[in-house]
Amino acid sequence: MENVDETLYQPLANNLMHSSQVYGGIIALQGIYRSIPVLHGAQGCIGAIKTVLSRHYREPIPIEHIPKQAENQIIDGGERYREIVQMVMSKHSPDVMVVIETSLSEVMGETQLIDVVGDYYKKIFSNRLLLGMHLPDDEGSLESGYARTAHAVMMKIIEMTGKGKRKLRRNRINLLPGSHLTPGDVMELKEIIASFGIEVIVLPDLSSSLTGHLMTGYTTLSRGGVPLDYLKEMINSAYTIVIGKSMEFCGRLLYEEMKIPYIMFNGVTGLQESDEFILFLRQFSQSEGHMKYRWERQLLLDCMLDTRSVFRGKTMIASLEPDHLVSLYQCLSEMGMKSFQSVISAPSQTEACIPGVVRVGDLHDLEKMAVMGNDLWVSNGYGEAAARKHNIPYIPLGFPVFNRFGSPINVSVGYRGTANRLNHFGNVMNKTDVF
Repeated sequence: MENVDETLYQPLANNLMHSSQVYGGIIALQGIYRSIPVLHGAQGCIGAIKTVLSRHYREPIPIEHIPKQAENQIIDGGERYREIVQMVMSKHSPDVMVVIETSLSEVMGETQLIDVVGDYYKKIFSNRLLLGMHLPDDEGSLESGYARTAHAVMMKIIEMTGKGKRKLRRNRINLLPGSHLTPGDVMELKEIIASFGIEVIVLPDLSSSLTGHLMTGYTTLSRGGVPLDYLKEMINSAYTIVIGKSMEFCGRLLYEEMKIPYIMFNGVTGLQESDEFILFLRQFSQSEGHMKYRWERQLLLDCMLDTRSVFRGKTMIASLEPDHLVSLYQCLSEMGMKSFQSVISAPSQTEACIPGVVRVGDLHDLEKMAVMGNDLWVSNGYGEAAARKHNIPYIPLGFPVFNRFGSPINVSVGYRGTANRLNHFGNVMNKTDVF
């Protein structure tokens, strides 16, 4: 964390990036089949969260909520919480249910809900997965909420299946994708791994739940993702691939509890990481893989030669989740970009891997950087107006992205995905008319 400018911490946010832990927890649960998040918070906040998620993914996002009640402050609300949990279970019959407490729960002193969930699970819900989590808005970000939810689910899976003798599947790999990967990225990684004849279990698997579908009818449960029965088979896999440093402690959990080794990649974006990813799959499967990857690598090299003049010596400012910044910068540094400056919304262990100056702040800090003049502005949809104000070429990336079609299915991993990203960035920077 030596590159973090701690003198630039500000006590009050002026222009939020709107990426709290709750968003990450909800997104992670969309990657598990027949799951439902239950939020304990103010009704207006829940409505705002659903709106932002639906605008980004252009899909209905199922969320239930336990409203705040004034009488629960006077009379013990434990019985009321049990009734609501039982109502959700009997009405929707989810395979996975996660009750999420927010900062408001802590402020109002209603922190006993997680204990209620634990008691209820032991008595009634033991054949499925029910857990409670505390994801306060005043700490962490979308990335940490996503990773913590995936970690909690994995811990519960290990508890359910036990640590006894397991049936090792030598041709199976676990894939733990970070929050910075789109559903399209996850689908691409699954296809690449499967092309080497390797079976893969993904947690969370957004590729089948948030990539768009035309299923009829309405359900309050997630329509896609990895089924709970299949999720329990993760403990029998031979290896784990972790994408993003924020998810490394999930891979470490499987290693410490089940002795499953893991390997970590920052994002499988860029020539070097794509080479390392393909090399690992070749060694693991003892197969050369499809010839198409050789052609895709040649395509990427040609693309890098074509666009290098656009990137060389340029400067960029960005505000994304830490894993996303690392993945983006390692790709663009191969193209000769001169300098990087970035803003993250909360401190993270990934900070040390981000080149250049890193500030913990908000979009207001990014505007301060823009005053010095830059060639490219990368942030979520909330930064577009500021980029337009400073007349800097703008690329929407991360979460949320508004007024753009196809953001959830964009692919930036592997040789083909990296080439697509470089072409897109190069075209934006090459425009004489910025907006």
